Amino acid sequence: MADTGDTVILDPAVELQVAGDISDLLQTKHCDAFTFTEPEDLALNLYDQLRELELQQSLVKAHNLSHIPEVSTLSDDDLEERLITAEREAMAAKAEYELRNKITHNVLVTDPILKAVHGDERSDLAEKRLLPLISESNTIAMIHGHLASKLASSTRFLVAMEQANIVANQKNRELSETMLALAEAVKSQSADDIDDQRLREQIKTVEKGLKDSRRRMKTLKGILSAMVVGSGINWAADGSLVDLVMDDEDD
Repeated sequence: MADTGDTVILDPAVELQVAGDISDLLQTKHCDAFTFTEPEDLALNLYDQLRELELQQSLVKAHNLSHIPEVSTLSDDDLEERLITAEREAMAAKAEYELRNKITHNVLVTDPILKAVHGDERSDLAEKRLLPLISESNTIAMIHGHLASKLASSTRFLVAMEQANIVANQKNRELSETMLALAEAVKSQSADDIDDQRLREQIKTVEKGLKDSRRRMKTLKGILSAMVVGSGINWAADGSLVDLVMDDEDD
């Protein structure tokens, strides 16, 4: 059984099914069916304009209270300090406006919602029109919570994988350093370091044969190179001949 802290990774087919279920939840008979009347649309537009004017008024008020003198009379440090103060006051004014606007919005919205949810046959038409939208809003809030939970789970999984990758990279570096050290140790050894005399003699014989073979190969390449150069052919135009003539391999 998996631990409760384990991250569950769904199969892609399951993910598609979950996405399809969410899409089905969002598609209701009331989806995109609500339209505002002309007076309602006008009232909302005027309300948005009022909010924008109130925000501008708050910013202008904060600017007037900052009392920034002539810029040319200020040093760079004083100017930077005044700008920081003005920015802080503007942010405070905006935060105060947003808080006041949020309170007003909640007051205007809460009463119609309560009447729509708890109303009866005597509720007016506008309140009855809100009820299906409230149900859809609750559904969207539930889906949002579900998706937020999945996002948080995926983020935790990603962080865990990144940490595991860091550990694996560190382990790889340690193994690489160990391999390089072993390679250097093997490279520094010679046949004389081997205790077995028979094996030591065999290795010396092989090393001597290898040196003789390399020497003969170098002599042969020198002869061939001289023959190519002395032949008068345009060896510089042939890549293989260039390699043969110009190759200067050390023992």
